[in-house]
Amino acid sequence: MEYSFNEKQAIVSVVMTMAQADGIIERNELAYFEQLEDYLQLTAAELRNVSATIDDGYSLLGLITISKMTPAKKADVKQMLLQMMTSDSDLHPKELTLYNFIADVTGLNEAIDSLKGKKELEYDPARLLDDKRKKSLKSAEKKLLGQ
Repeated sequence: MEYSFNEKQAIVSVVMTMAQADGIIERNELAYFEQLEDYLQLTAAELRNVSATIDDGYSLLGLITISKMTPAKKADVKQMLLQMMTSDSDLHPKELTLYNFIADVTGLNEAIDSLKGKKELEYDPARLLDDKRKKSLKSAEKKLLGQ
């Protein structure tokens, strides 16, 4: 999916905020973020520009930008957030609270139907986990997606 610079900036901002929500940035979260950069087709220069313009106050502007996206883009953003939340196989209450806030403010919950039948972001957060944590991750993803 094609995103404008402002949309990429908004997505990176909210996904970074989600990664930091529980106070710990895990190895899987960093790995997911690297794949997200590829998915968004951020060049090194764009990534520097996006990162340089993001501060604590930008997240609010990012939410406004996301709220104006098409339903398909919102569904894509929702998937990105859910995958960041579950990438460490630990669904922290702060992550869930932040997700619910983002979803309510931006209308991501209305985009859930757009996820059905769509290609998901190609990322396997389980690749660094043992079997027990893989099961926990899949369970958390299913719960969040209402399956």
